[in-house]
Amino acid sequence: MARTIRIGLLGLGTVGGQVARALTERREMLGRISGAELVLQRACVRDLNRPRPVAAAQLTDDPAKIVAADDIDLVVEVMGGQEPARTLIETALAKGKSV
Repeated sequence: MARTIRIGLLGLGTVGGQVARALTERREMLGRISGAELVLQRACVRDLNRPRPVAAAQLTDDPAKIVAADDIDLVVEVMGGQEPARTLIETALAKGKSV
C-alpha cells in the first residue's frame, strides 16, 4: 500500500470503541479494501483514566487537538450530540481534513 490515512477519532464510547477495534483487528482487510493503510493515530475521550481499547499515548481529552493536528488526515466524529461535534467538524473541514 502506497499511502497511509491517519485517523483521529472524536469519541471512544460504545460506537467509537467499536470503530477503534475494527481499525486494529481488521487492519489488513480494511487496507486491502481501501487501498491505503488505515492508522488510528489518536482518539479523544472525556476521561483519560478509564480503561480504553487503545494505548494511553494515543488518547487526549481535548478534541481540538485532534482537529488541529497535522498528523491527522481523517476525522471520525462519534461523540454524539450537536455541539461541540458540529463546530469540530466545521473546523476540521476548514483545515482541509476529510470527515
